[in-house]
Amino acid sequence: MKIAIVCSNYLSIRKDTKKGTEIIVHTFINSLAKHQRAKELQITAFASGDSDLPVKIENIDYRSSVSDKSIIQRDKHIIFELALISKAFSMQDNFDLYHINIGDGDIALPFAPFVKKPILITLHYTQEAEYINKYFSLFRHLNNISFVSISKAQRKFFPDLNYVGTIYHGIETEKFKLDQKGGESMMWAGRGVPDKGLETILEVLKETKRKVKLFPLKRAEHLEWLNKQLAELKDLIPSQDIFIEFDKDRFELVNHYQSSKLFLFPIQWEEPFGLVLIESMACGTPVVAFARGSVPEIIKDGKTGFIVNPSDNDIRGDWIVKKTGIDGLCEAIDKIYSMPEKKYQEMRSNCRSLVEGSFSANRMVEEYLKVYKNLVNFC
Repeated sequence: MKIAIVCSNYLSIRKDTKKGTEIIVHTFINSLAKHQRAKELQITAFASGDSDLPVKIENIDYRSSVSDKSIIQRDKHIIFELALISKAFSMQDNFDLYHINIGDGDIALPFAPFVKKPILITLHYTQEAEYINKYFSLFRHLNNISFVSISKAQRKFFPDLNYVGTIYHGIETEKFKLDQKGGESMMWAGRGVPDKGLETILEVLKETKRKVKLFPLKRAEHLEWLNKQLAELKDLIPSQDIFIEFDKDRFELVNHYQSSKLFLFPIQWEEPFGLVLIESMACGTPVVAFARGSVPEIIKDGKTGFIVNPSDNDIRGDWIVKKTGIDGLCEAIDKIYSMPEKKYQEMRSNCRSLVEGSFSANRMVEEYLKVYKNLVNFC
C-alpha cells in the first residue's frame, strides 16, 4: 500500500511539539515506520519541511507556518494549509489511500469530490454538532470518505458520519516507564486555558491542603487569566507546597508523572481523548477526573483512579465516589492518599497494565493498518 498521511503545515511534526494532534501524528508515523508490517507500506507524509519523521516528506515550505511571523501576524496560515492539501491531492496517482490528520478534517473536504482514492479522516477535535451537521452534510454523497473517532464520546458531536472505527490514541510505552512507588504531590499538566480546570484545582487545594505540581502550557489569548490563577495559588499555598513550571516538553514530565501521588484532571469541557491521562497511568500514577468526554472510557473507576460526576445536575454514571463537583474530587483524592500501601501499589500496577493493553502506540498502529487494508480492498 502507498499511504499519504496529510498533516498540518502550521507546526513542524517533531518529538518536541507541544500540541496534541501533532504529538499523536509524530508518535503514529514513527511507530508505523517501525512496525513489522512497515515493509508492506510506502509512507509519505505531507508536512512542513522542517518536520522530523522517518518517512518521505512532501512539503510546500521548508518552515512551518508558526515559525514565520509574517504569516501568523496576517493570519494567513490557512493558505499554507490549503496549499499543502492541494499538493497532496494533486499527486493522487501515486497513492492508494489518504489519511488526513488536520483538526477534524473539515479543511480537506472541499477537495474530496476531485479525488478518486479513499480518504480516511481522523477526528482530532470536537466541534459543535450544528456546524458538523451543516457543513459535513455537503459531502455526505461521497462514498470515498471515511472517519475514525478517537473516543466513543466524541461521536455525540459527529453522529451521522461514515465511521470505520474508534481508535484510541497510543503512546510509546517504553518512554513512559512505570515507577511503582510514586510520591506525595498531586500533579496537573495541560494547556493553560479555562477548559482544563485550573480554577477548579484552586478550589480543591483550598480544601485538601495537599502539595501540587503544575505544568501549564502558555497560550497568548489566556495568559492574563493564567497569571491571575497562578498568583492566587501562590497566595494560597506555602511556597514549599507548590511547584510550577511552564511549557515543559512532554518527555520532561515523565519523572514528574512517576513521582506523583495522583494526576488531577477536572476538565470543564467534553475532552475527546486526553493524552495526559494515559501518559500518567503509563508511569503508574492514578487519575482523579470529572466524568466528562472520554474520561469514563479511559479511567477504570476504582482500579486506575476515581471518576467524579461534575455536579448533582450532571450525573454521568454510578461511580464509587458519590459526592459530586469539588466535594467529589476531594473525596477521591482523600481515598487515594489514605489507601494502604499495598492497595496503592496495586492501583499503580493496574494503571501500567491498562496502558500497555489498551493505549500503546503499537496497538494504535495495528488498528489503523486494519482500517487501511479494508478501505483499499473495498475501493
